[in-house]
Amino acid sequence: MSTPAQLLGLYLHLARASRRRGQPQVCDRLLILAGTIAARMDLPAIDAHCRQIVLDHNPRHLIRRWPTFLTALDDSDFLHFLKQLQRRYPQERAEQLLHALGFEMGQEREAYASDEEYAAEILAEFLPPGAA
Repeated sequence: MSTPAQLLGLYLHLARASRRRGQPQVCDRLLILAGTIAARMDLPAIDAHCRQIVLDHNPRHLIRRWPTFLTALDDSDFLHFLKQLQRRYPQERAEQLLHALGFEMGQEREAYASDEEYAAEILAEFLPPGAA
């Protein structure tokens, strides 16, 4: 069984790989999953960053209706959408996809001081050039 931090890392790595492969809609779906995990882990900066990346790509995305993933998790419309994504990208399938890309996560989370630092490092690639 994976920890929430490992699951967050899994979806963030897949989102980054999807972005690199020119699959923005897949990236958005994976960021939605990652954002909800971050919200449940009480990582509001990661929640906000995932949401903003999706909205930067697609300003009319359903997630625009809520200021955070945490608030979205209280809405039945969002929960229905989330369940669809979870069926499409269950943990086992996500792990297989990442493995097929030749990426092994191992114990990488332990190299960071916090779950937030770990997730922020993966998301750093999504920042515009020159942003810090």
